[in-house]
Amino acid sequence: MNKQTSFLQTSGFAAILAFTFFAGSPAIAQNVQARDLLPAAGQTTSQPEKAVVGTIKVVTGLVNLQTAEGKNKFASAGTKLNVGDVINTQAKSTAVLEFVDTTQVALRPSSRFVVENYEYQPELPIADKAEFKLVKGGLRTLTGLIGKRGSADAFTMKSETATIGIRGTDFSARICQGNECTKLARGESDNATATNTSNADVAGRVSQATGGLFAVSAEGKRRALQKASPVFAGETVEVSEGGFAVLSMADSTRLTLPGGSSMQVAAYRYAPASPQTSVASFKLLKGAVRAVTGAIAKADPNNVKFFTETATVGIRGTALDVSCTSPSGGLVVCSGGSNLTVELRDGQIIVTANGVSSTLNAGQSALIPAGNVNIQISNTLPNVLGNVPDSGPLPESTPANFESLSSTPVQSLQQGGSGSAEGSQLFVAVNDGTIVITNANQPPLEVNRGEGAFVQTQTNLPPQLLTSPPDVIVKDVTLSAPPFSAPQCAP
Repeated sequence: MNKQTSFLQTSGFAAILAFTFFAGSPAIAQNVQARDLLPAAGQTTSQPEKAVVGTIKVVTGLVNLQTAEGKNKFASAGTKLNVGDVINTQAKSTAVLEFVDTTQVALRPSSRFVVENYEYQPELPIADKAEFKLVKGGLRTLTGLIGKRGSADAFTMKSETATIGIRGTDFSARICQGNECTKLARGESDNATATNTSNADVAGRVSQATGGLFAVSAEGKRRALQKASPVFAGETVEVSEGGFAVLSMADSTRLTLPGGSSMQVAAYRYAPASPQTSVASFKLLKGAVRAVTGAIAKADPNNVKFFTETATVGIRGTALDVSCTSPSGGLVVCSGGSNLTVELRDGQIIVTANGVSSTLNAGQSALIPAGNVNIQISNTLPNVLGNVPDSGPLPESTPANFESLSSTPVQSLQQGGSGSAEGSQLFVAVNDGTIVITNANQPPLEVNRGEGAFVQTQTNLPPQLLTSPPDVIVKDVTLSAPPFSAPQCAP
């Protein structure tokens, strides 16, 4: 996980944030007059001073703030925020807001954001309340303390058609009027950074899948996977009998899991700019894995390992099969009571068991029989998986398509009949944590990190799950990598 989201670990906390999108309501006329745009320091009032709920930390371009009393002024870094304030970012302008509970909000150009209600009392968590509204444009939010320490419903915003419930998270939202999101500015797409955590935090994605496929988190949470679904470090991937799965990792490593197999992504960190500092470690728990390594192994082979309960396979840039079988040849749980076979199709590996290491070259295989700790080397490939149903394709014959699986074109949604030239659409990408979206009387939709969602706001159609974030967010400069600061301790 990158630095932007390292402070967003919110295990055990819950916050609810519902965003209101008035797609069918008339746009609120800005009608800002030059005489109304006075610096904050020039404002005087006889009214009691309102409680400050946050501060604008970063401003680029022209940002306007309208108070609850209807006063308009230019906003700049340091401008204080009060309940009732409306923040408008003009074209080519952005803003980053920070609230007293450490919540941060980045606004993209041409956005309108309202602080409807806000109360934070350090000594009285049950009284916490934050109600925000995104009227147009887009934002990215890092949730703070409100909703994590008191009521789970403290962080809310209502909607006529869509509600986003937050479980302590980092997520992006974008409202698109008509077809505006199909016309991304060329500069946005070209300048978007790959540090969007909705992609950078993903270890791999499902490239192919047949039958049942699931990911189980380190905490035991189980979720179904399909093509393009993300897989994260620490998760265990399970393939049901009668199916197989191919995973495309971020560094172009490809892994095929035959039916009945399970494998943990024990550790995975890939930095494209410095692959020599990256690591990839996979633990085969049951069945088999077929692998072809990618950029991490090429940069430093010592940083890639496959292991089971009884042996470790060190990689030297390669294509191999590792399988745990019973004496009769069926795939079983990897343990001292199973046969462990390693077959090397290309490259070089080092197999270590019971403190003894053996080097294998292309065309060789290693066998550690059940109940034995000795490595038996052969100059042939037994092709153990050739006799196993649903063993899946050789990974080197599958595409290294992690990037193409990592976002969903808006056009594909509209071609599928979900989009509309009229009204507005809501697009969401979850960078960390979990959100729950409800629309009208439809069942709630859970969206996890690395995934996205689409809501047609003028219909009662259910929200649509996107197994990867929409490109209208991934390719947006502000939403992909906002200039969030390290959080300060809340008062």
